[in-house]
Amino acid sequence: MKRRMNISRCLSIATALLTLVALKAYIEWTTEQEERYPMPHITRWQSVSIPPFQPFEEIPPSLVYHRFNASLQQFRHSIPRAKAYWNDKQYKNFRALEEGSVANASWNKCPSAKVEELATKIKHFNSYPELYKNFILYGDCRNYSLLINEPRKCADTKNNTFLLLAIKSVPGNFAARQAVRDTWGQEGEPGGLAIRTVFLLGTAEGRFGPHLQHLVHFESRSFGDILMWDFEDTFFNLTLKDSLFLHWTLDYCRHVRFILKGDDDVFINTPKVLGYLSSVDVNKPLYTGQVMSNASPFRFQKSKYYVPESFYVGPYPAYAGGGGYIFSGLLAPLLLLISQHVAFYPIDDVYTGLCFQALGIPPQPHAGFMTFDIAEKDREDPCVHSQLLLVHRRSPRQTLHLWKQITDPKLRCGPEALNPQPEKPPGF
Repeated sequence: MKRRMNISRCLSIATALLTLVALKAYIEWTTEQEERYPMPHITRWQSVSIPPFQPFEEIPPSLVYHRFNASLQQFRHSIPRAKAYWNDKQYKNFRALEEGSVANASWNKCPSAKVEELATKIKHFNSYPELYKNFILYGDCRNYSLLINEPRKCADTKNNTFLLLAIKSVPGNFAARQAVRDTWGQEGEPGGLAIRTVFLLGTAEGRFGPHLQHLVHFESRSFGDILMWDFEDTFFNLTLKDSLFLHWTLDYCRHVRFILKGDDDVFINTPKVLGYLSSVDVNKPLYTGQVMSNASPFRFQKSKYYVPESFYVGPYPAYAGGGGYIFSGLLAPLLLLISQHVAFYPIDDVYTGLCFQALGIPPQPHAGFMTFDIAEKDREDPCVHSQLLLVHRRSPRQTLHLWKQITDPKLRCGPEALNPQPEKPPGF
């Protein structure tokens, strides 16, 4: 009897010791995960630190959910529960985050589904435009080869790059890119603030577009400002382009202070932008442009921005118009991290708005951004343009002419140029 009691006592002690060892191991493992995968704090975002070359796909979803729980819950409440394809997909992402699992295991499987399967899942899928079908078929494919790179783009700046101009272009827009280089996209260090420019390209402009890689390679060797990935450069792939650019930024320009994303047909008043950014509080996150509020999907099928109801239901978040907007460079890791848990959306600026909403960072409106152009009477007026940060759209010829005018020290402007009027965004 006594022997059995001793054995029982020994077992109890051994069990307690094993429990303590297991608990210690768990605490050490948790600490190790926190150290291995440090998560940015929005309230102290200036201390963001992501290990070099750390794949974001390897960061445990449980840590993401834990750190961004409040903003993710608000994001979730803004998205209606519906049978629409995107809504359903995003709710699966939410559930995966809550469970600490990965919802995007199919990223390396391209296409991620078959047309026959999608036709049974999505109402009226067979009537979708071809570009929409392709977007859904390849919507989970996020890994594409970088065919042309500029790994030293930000390496030669003494105090890191102050402003990175990341300009969305397509292979055939040679004249637009050259106009940018000759005007507002000139690289340099005015006032000690380093400016660098990259153009973001896919390969062919659609399935039947000309293959211009050899010409773009020549352009790259001449100017050293091209980033080209091996994907079809279409309107619906602009979201993919944004994602690949964020990866590039963290690999090659991770200490950039500000990023201006824009189209190659905008006109940017670079001195005005630098003046504005020099006055920005570096202790606060920045996401600014012409803000679209209370916008909804276009249901007109012939529209460039058409979104079928069986694909997405609900309003859009507030977002900065994709013609041009600025965000803090230190937010790039946050954007890339949260984007791993936000389903791709075919309209790139809306998708960026969704990601910022998931982070709890609202866009800040700035009157100097005119992404839907300005009143017709002001479109040729250099004095009006001298007061703006960015205006959309200008041809290469107009860009060259306006730049020459607004940089002319003899330019004299009256008070009537101080209040340019924007055009009304279509459909809003």
